[in-house]
Amino acid sequence: MRLPNGEVIRHEGRVYDPAKARDYYLRTRKLKGRKKGSADDTAGVRTTAAVPSAQRKQALQKRVQGLETKLKELDKLIAEKEKAAKEAAKPDSASEKAKKARESKKYRDKHKSEIKSKAKKAADKAGSGGSSKTSTKGKSLKDLKMLATKVRGQIQTAKAKLGSL
Repeated sequence: MRLPNGEVIRHEGRVYDPAKARDYYLRTRKLKGRKKGSADDTAGVRTTAAVPSAQRKQALQKRVQGLETKLKELDKLIAEKEKAAKEAAKPDSASEKAKKARESKKYRDKHKSEIKSKAKKAADKAGSGGSSKTSTKGKSLKDLKMLATKVRGQIQTAKAKLGSL
């Protein structure tokens, strides 16, 4: 085969022939299908031919029960986190504010020297480019919700497999 500039294409010293290459490909190709699903969907069952249907059904039922237990725990944790976030966002009443102010004043009076030294260290750090910490409270709640969604999908898949047995 020749390029537009007149050069002959060579591969390992031989002249390249596209028709011959295609013929070789068609003769030797072996098509492979894609592997469906992931390895963790089987719940420890590797082959369907080696395991009797009753055992597969029992394994899937056990997996569904385990996933449902895990989902209940996640939902409980999510509810607790949401309740805590709601409580934290709730404004303090006048009596709570007064109580916190009294406790704060007592602490300041009792720990004057410690507060001064901490303030001085903080001022020194601020000048040197110290970093601030970010809250992960909302992020962990988001992660829990994502995990719960994933578990729901796994339960649905396992139930579908169970129904097909």
